[in-house]
Order: sequence, then structure tokens, then C-alpha cells
Amino acid sequence: MADTIKGKIEEAGEAVKDAAKKAGEKVQQGAEAVADKAADAAHAAGQAAKDAGQKLKDKSGA
Repeated sequence: MADTIKGKIEEAGEAVKDAAKKAGEKVQQGAEAVADKAADAAHAAGQAAKDAGQKLKDKSGA
């Protein structure tokens, strides 16, 4: 425990820095998860469009 005001301010600064780092890491993890889900959804939509196109092609006899 800090005995001086300067020491207490330094400890508080370290605590704020640690909290900000943890918050930043959580935001980064959330952003990565969202990006992964968006990529998966885009891939699925592209595959569905490709499949629909193939079905139309098969029905038309082309």
C-alpha cells in the first residue's frame, strides 16, 4: 500500500491502465467474433446463391 499521495496516484493510474487494457481485450475479442460470424454468413449466402443458380440452370436444361 502506498504511503504517499504520489504513491496512491501511481497505484490508481496502474489500476486504470489495467482496467482499460482488459476492456480493450474484450472489445477486440467481441469484434473478432462478429467478424467471424459475418464471414460465415457471407459464405453461406454466396453458397446459397450459387446453389440457386445451379438449380435454375438445371431446370432450364442449359
